[in-house]
Amino acid sequence: MDLRQIRYFVAVAERGGFAAAASTLNVAQSALSRHVKELEAELGGALLERGARGVSVTESGKVLLARGRWLLGIVDDIKAEVRTENREPSGTVRIGAPPSLGDILYPPLAQTFVKQFPRVRLELNEGLTENASERLLRGELDLAIVTTPPPNDHLDYELLMVEQVFLIGPARDPLLKRGRLTRKEFDALPSAVAPLSRNPFPSTMLCAVRVDNSTPMKRMVASGLGYALLPFSGIHQEVAAGALSAALLPWMRAERVLALPRGRPVSRATREAIVVLKTICRALINEGIILTAPAGSTGGRMKEPR
Repeated sequence: MDLRQIRYFVAVAERGGFAAAASTLNVAQSALSRHVKELEAELGGALLERGARGVSVTESGKVLLARGRWLLGIVDDIKAEVRTENREPSGTVRIGAPPSLGDILYPPLAQTFVKQFPRVRLELNEGLTENASERLLRGELDLAIVTTPPPNDHLDYELLMVEQVFLIGPARDPLLKRGRLTRKEFDALPSAVAPLSRNPFPSTMLCAVRVDNSTPMKRMVASGLGYALLPFSGIHQEVAAGALSAALLPWMRAERVLALPRGRPVSRATREAIVVLKTICRALINEGIILTAPAGSTGGRMKEPR
């Protein structure tokens, strides 16, 4: 039994006769009859009842008809998928990322796609973990980078990288001059500019201002309103320019995770975006813009770096 025989049998059964099927398939009627008889001989029984008005399907023929339709549908799907893979990616890819990561990932991502995949349209959004996850579930995003996300039965996660986390303060802040803080020093901080969604600071700490974007957060910190937490990728320019001070919190880390809607087909363009994002991250790690946690390190998980 082969696919051609199954296709011939399904056509005869659906059209109610050999003549109609032969016309549709552009195959000689005698060839159709021969292939169906070979199937019947192999399967050990009649699949069709032949009459003056055409053919009808036997009980065993109904089983083959149902399975044959399913199998031919799978084959057609495979052909379509492979043809799609062989074509240049096209369509729209909607991506979400925290503002601090969007600042360093989106420009090279856009440049790469304009050059390599000109038929793909990128829609690049900024948002925190909760917002990005909700938009994925609503079908408003195809892919998102989220931070230390909670388990979700409707999303698939892939770890992208684990970043070191820094406490940031105003320029030349004396508390941060050593470049590293202890837990005791962290717990004794006077005030903080905290994330709007999830607060990683001790409950006893004064957080008079909460914000959901790293750009105003850094400006508030620079003005002396309080300390904040960010990975180095979000502060490397300000630290290099002397606009902010930073000290490593060795027990804390930020897990950056790729999130996709579970069960939703992933387009070729989206898969290409994932590959490019991973390549960009590796380059930024090598350049020292992204500082990753040492392999096998343990410690606290930062709840929401921007």
